[in-house]
Amino acid sequence: MTPRADGKRVSAGFAVFLISFLVLTTLIVFAVLLFLSYENMYNSLVIEVSAGTDGACRDLASDITSITSLQDEAFRYTLNDDGSDNFKNSRIIDKFVNSQTYRSSGSVYITDKDGRVYCRNNFVFDALDNIETSDDGPLKITREDVLEMLKTAETEGQARISPSSTGRVVSISCIKVTGTGYFVIVSNSEGTEQTRADYVRIILIPAVVAMIIAIVLYAVFVYLSLMPIKDISHAISRVAEGDYSVRVNPKYSDPDDYATLSISSEFSEMGSTVNKMIESLENQEHDREMFISSIAHDIRTPLTSINGFVTAMLDGTIPEDKQDHYLDLIKQQTDRIRTLVTQMTEASSLSHPDPDMMEEFNINDMINDIVDNLEAQLTDKQIRVIKSLDPGPGIMAYGEAQQLCRVIINIITNAIKFTPQNGEIKISTETNPKARKIFISVEDSGAGVEESKRQRIFESFYQADSSRKSEGFGLGLYICKQILAGHGQTIICDEGRELGGARFVFSFPYPPEEQEQ
Repeated sequence: MTPRADGKRVSAGFAVFLISFLVLTTLIVFAVLLFLSYENMYNSLVIEVSAGTDGACRDLASDITSITSLQDEAFRYTLNDDGSDNFKNSRIIDKFVNSQTYRSSGSVYITDKDGRVYCRNNFVFDALDNIETSDDGPLKITREDVLEMLKTAETEGQARISPSSTGRVVSISCIKVTGTGYFVIVSNSEGTEQTRADYVRIILIPAVVAMIIAIVLYAVFVYLSLMPIKDISHAISRVAEGDYSVRVNPKYSDPDDYATLSISSEFSEMGSTVNKMIESLENQEHDREMFISSIAHDIRTPLTSINGFVTAMLDGTIPEDKQDHYLDLIKQQTDRIRTLVTQMTEASSLSHPDPDMMEEFNINDMINDIVDNLEAQLTDKQIRVIKSLDPGPGIMAYGEAQQLCRVIINIITNAIKFTPQNGEIKISTETNPKARKIFISVEDSGAGVEESKRQRIFESFYQADSSRKSEGFGLGLYICKQILAGHGQTIICDEGRELGGARFVFSFPYPPEEQEQ
């Protein structure tokens, strides 16, 4: 089944039926167009043959009229309705009818109104040779058909019949000779073999070849279009089975890969999104394992100590005069477990600041107070703090001051932790009125963070140096990111520009505009 945007599902069988219907409809339309194109060529042939017979018939009737109207007695003929021998035996008319001009026009007849033939050319063609007696010719032109045509020509001036037989187009035209009781009949035909050959050569073969090429290209396109879907589906299936190492092929996920030109940007974006999703799931799985490992380590260690101290006190290994000391140790380990649980609980709610706690505060004053409170830690490692604060009269930020203060404390404390003895830490502030943000930068002279780890250090329980587990739970930077995200702000880790260590840059929001007025 295929999901739809409205939540319903469309049967795959129906989709196949719909595509098949569209393809079949296309083929039917294609066949109809081919048939109509042949009909058009056939009709053009019929019009051409008919126009030829009509023209020849009119020309011959006009020429005979001219001959019979000559004033010279040697060429003057009286044409009577009873068919006088003057016309029947006229050599000049017979010669004229049999001239090359009219022989090429087909079969020519001169008849009276009753269909009696008085003159014809030597071109023997069809059943009109038997026009007086036969009604069963191969073209089925009966005497009644001829008489009807003569009657129509007598009243309307010209008549035409266009019968046809297998393989030929036949046109018969009839016109009355002006001033006489006689009629000129011209019959001509044209074979359809050449028309069919032209149709096959010019239209049918190219059209069929084009159709086959189109079908092949369509099939190839569909196949190539399905390849990324199959690859993506395969990757998702592997992930569903728990294999997070699989990735969508780069040629289906990298928009800059031109190895497969048929892949659309939508498929590339889909493949890239799936890869990012798999990578995120892989990181989450890794985080889950680290979470379990970290929790097990961070809880097991103090619990082991507590269990050992309590057991020792119960079995008398620890004398009563030293029990107070070990009870203090037990309390420290208990506080450690409580701190871990508290941080885990807080981390899930810090992204939703309390609106009632939002207020304005001066960042420069907050930074100065925090540095003063951390003086003992700074002095212990002989770390020099360099301040480059905005010289304005006061940089006012807006938010839950206690939580944003915690961000600065965590970042500076983290810098102190990884700054070597006699090192330096630089703290800077810079306003950006256009973005309505205040950017704070904390840079240290420590070893820095590898580029591949700069994104992951903000994940929960992630520690860039696994050997430093005893120094914390790996939640400090994650908590900072959650607090800032709750205020619509960001934090990044970069390489130090001046001191060469790690450089954290984060932002605090300006007060709302109505509060600034």
